[in-house]
Amino acid sequence: MQLSLGLGQILLILLVVGVAVGVFFIVRRQRYVKSLRDQGWTFEGSPGLDRSYGLNCPPFGLGYRRTIDDLIAGSTSAGVPFAVFEYNSLGYVAAVVLPRALPELYLGTAPRPGAEGMQKTAGAWTVTAKDPGWADAALGAIGGAVDAMAAGGHRVDLSVDGARLVALGVPRDAAAMRAFLEALAGVAHGLASPALAAFEAPRPPAELSLYQRPDWIYRPGDDRFLDEVVANRGGFGHEARDVVLGTVQGIRMIGLTHNWKTTRTETSTDSDGRTTTRTVTDNHSEEILEFHLPWHFGDLSVNWPGWGNRVRFESSDFDRAFKVRSQQPKFASDVFHPRQLEFLLRARPLPFAIESGRVRFDLGSNTPERIMHCADFLVAFFAGVPGFVWADLGHTQPPIHRDLDGF
Repeated sequence: MQLSLGLGQILLILLVVGVAVGVFFIVRRQRYVKSLRDQGWTFEGSPGLDRSYGLNCPPFGLGYRRTIDDLIAGSTSAGVPFAVFEYNSLGYVAAVVLPRALPELYLGTAPRPGAEGMQKTAGAWTVTAKDPGWADAALGAIGGAVDAMAAGGHRVDLSVDGARLVALGVPRDAAAMRAFLEALAGVAHGLASPALAAFEAPRPPAELSLYQRPDWIYRPGDDRFLDEVVANRGGFGHEARDVVLGTVQGIRMIGLTHNWKTTRTETSTDSDGRTTTRTVTDNHSEEILEFHLPWHFGDLSVNWPGWGNRVRFESSDFDRAFKVRSQQPKFASDVFHPRQLEFLLRARPLPFAIESGRVRFDLGSNTPERIMHCADFLVAFFAGVPGFVWADLGHTQPPIHRDLDGF
């Protein structure tokens, strides 16, 4: 006997199966959340990125596309506050509160991707820190607790990030998570030792930031800063994304991606001679990086298209690599002295222009690495400007110390 189903019956079966699958996952999710709350913890399904403020060491502080999910908060049996959440695609991460901010430190069976510092081996562990003295003191305080954590079958992938102890690889099951957090609390207790008070570090960032630049601010979006930079004003739907704000040697910096839209009308004619029109929306984007000088400097540009008269120098290598333009050739010649030319040949900066106290870079793509490179270059460039040039500009002292030049 052959059973034949119509299209409507097939669709009905698929609908029933889909509903059953959806109900299954909803019920499973509710049971999981209940198991967490039964531990005395709170659960938030869609937390904001602000819940990760103050964390700036890898995996935090890297890149732009940052997301957190499933925030679980509470305290261990010893009263140590913690937060567990899913970060990017790394699974559950735990952040346990410490009584004071401490220097950056990583400890695990392998180096933490993206972390910087000197590495040493301590038994089964690889330790990464910038200060060997701090690493030794920390190991002395937490070594026993870390070994006990591993002996309990827990993954050891830890970092000290400001005023929190961070652990990767937190189990999702409520009972296993509690056991993991209790073991982690022992490590946090060691870091709270008065013997480590001498290593207290500066306060962590108040907002999202960039790794190694904790004084900079990263915001996924903030349209207000479009009013403070040179940006395309046509079209509509203007938005600023991946905004980076900072100060370097007293120079205010704004980096962002500017998105906007325009519309146009397209007309087409079919084979029967009928004409139709439609409105097409085009998306546009530009990468912006500006530094706003708090002191006077002359106008000039390097490899900036169509701006000012070209100034040539005695170095043919430099002239092949760079096109310097300025309405004041002598000023440009004084700024680009032989050692400055050598520095630019080594640094290979992105195209930039200085005009009316605003330094603009042709960023190409908005990445933390490019912004950091431009910031470091600009400081070294201004530090290499001769003292007599600053004096001619009306400065009694160079605004950036000469020791920071790129020579």
